[in-house]
Amino acid sequence: MRNLFYLAITCGFLLLGDIALAQENTKGKVIYRYKNKEGVTVLDSKIPAEYVNSGYEIVSRTGKVIKVIAPVVQGAEGERLRLEKLQRVEQAREDLQLRRSYSNVADIDSAKARNLESLRGNISILQTNLTSARKRLQDYQTQAATIERSGRQLPDELLKNINNLVQEEKDIQMQIQQREQEHKEVEEKFDRDRARFIEINKQPAP
Repeated sequence: MRNLFYLAITCGFLLLGDIALAQENTKGKVIYRYKNKEGVTVLDSKIPAEYVNSGYEIVSRTGKVIKVIAPVVQGAEGERLRLEKLQRVEQAREDLQLRRSYSNVADIDSAKARNLESLRGNISILQTNLTSARKRLQDYQTQAATIERSGRQLPDELLKNINNLVQEEKDIQMQIQQREQEHKEVEEKFDRDRARFIEINKQPAP
C-alpha cells in the first residue's frame, strides 16, 4: 500500500510537471508529446534522441494534435515495411506514367502493334542477312572443296573469307535470338500495361 501511495504521489508530481512544462511552451509554436522509459507522458519543446524512434505527437499550443509520428519498426519487420513502401511508391509512379502516356486502351494496343511490327521487321532483315551469309559461306566452302580435291593448297584469302562468314553467321543468329527475346518482353510489357490501365481506371484518379 505504501508503494502505491508513493507511486500515486510521484505520478501526480510528474503530471504537474508536464502541465507546467506545457504552459511554459505556450510561447512556442508546437509542443512534442512522447513517453519516457517509465511510460510517463512528457510534454517538451524538444525530444531527446533516444525517444525519437519510439514515436511521438506534435501538438499545438492549444493542445490540438497536429501530427502523429509512428514508431520506427526495426529489424526484419522494419525492412519488410520499407520495401513495401518503396513498391507502393514505384507502383504509383508507374500508374501516373501510364495515365500520362495513354488516353484509353486503344492507344496501348496501337503502341503495342507499332513496337512489335518494328521488331518483326528487324528480325526479318536479320534473317535475310543470315540466308545471304550462309549462301556465300556455302559458295566459299564449295570452292575450297574443289581446290582440295585438285591437291592444291587453299589460298589464305579464301580461308579468311570462310572464317569471317562462320563468325558472321554466329553473330547474326545471336542478334536474332536477342530480338526474338525482346519481342517477347515487349509484348508481355504491353499486356501488363493494358491490364493495369484497365484496373487503375476503375478507381478514381489521384
